Amino acid sequence: MPETNWKKINHYLLLAFGIAWASALMMRFSQIAYGSPESLSIIALFYMPAPAIAAFIVQKFFWNGSLAEFGFTIKEISWKWFLLYNPILYLVFFLGSLLTVFLLGNQMHIPQFGYLDFSNDHFIEFFKQAMETQGKEAIFPFPLEQLQQLHINISSIVLIAGIIAAVLAAYTINLPFTFGEELGWRGLMLKETQHLGFWKSNLFIGSIWGLWHAPIIMVGHNYPLHPHIGIGMMVLFCVSLSFALSYIRFRTKTIFGPSAFHGMINASGGISLLLISSSNELFGSIAGIAGISGGLLVLAYILLFDRKFIADFRSFEFPAST
Repeated sequence: MPETNWKKINHYLLLAFGIAWASALMMRFSQIAYGSPESLSIIALFYMPAPAIAAFIVQKFFWNGSLAEFGFTIKEISWKWFLLYNPILYLVFFLGSLLTVFLLGNQMHIPQFGYLDFSNDHFIEFFKQAMETQGKEAIFPFPLEQLQQLHINISSIVLIAGIIAAVLAAYTINLPFTFGEELGWRGLMLKETQHLGFWKSNLFIGSIWGLWHAPIIMVGHNYPLHPHIGIGMMVLFCVSLSFALSYIRFRTKTIFGPSAFHGMINASGGISLLLISSSNELFGSIAGIAGISGGLLVLAYILLFDRKFIADFRSFEFPAST
């Protein structure tokens, strides 16, 4: 069995954490508020690409290797997995998250999970509040009474349109940003820890990946009302997703597979806000227990229908092979 190259891993982690956390410190010392255009630019240009930058520097300059070893290739890509099964697994994740809210919120009435609300009243109220937050008067094209008479359920349309938009965004505008993370976590880190096996590798990568988010979690990312507990929740969330992302990396035979899946998840937060009422962000959000349940549902799929993948995990080759 290959030995863990801790020197390479440590070089990568030092750079990935150093670049990202330095950009977070820059925001703090410059008193740039999270959510402002300036903060979003810094996060997009420095924080999120830090794992890819670190992986590139370590691989090309420290170890004189090829990025193809991390799945940076489409030469042998499985298009069926990349374009078909990838979105299907995303649906398992997203609908599983909503199902968790429905079961624990709507049915079991656990208040922290809130409840799924597909009513037109909820949608229009959310729309008005969002517009008012932006300092604009909420204008809706026609009155609620007319919608009720026409039996149009806006939230159902939004759900379907939102899922389609999330998938399209994942393969286009979101892909460069999520690639910035995935080349490091499902590229270099997965290659260097693959020999540990399915469970140990993903638990390790997921934990480190979650902790890497700590500085932006503390200023309001994902859990604005729980900036400290949110760090632990982010670790759990990242661990739950790591199994699915490594699975997609090997099945698609390219790093762009998990990058697309990651992009779909990033686009899901806004959709869920339109459908879930009165939830605690640690419980009923995509980055909370509901999303963790969705990630574990994809893991359950692997355990039930593709256990051979777990057995073969150590033997998958980089770059991807037929």
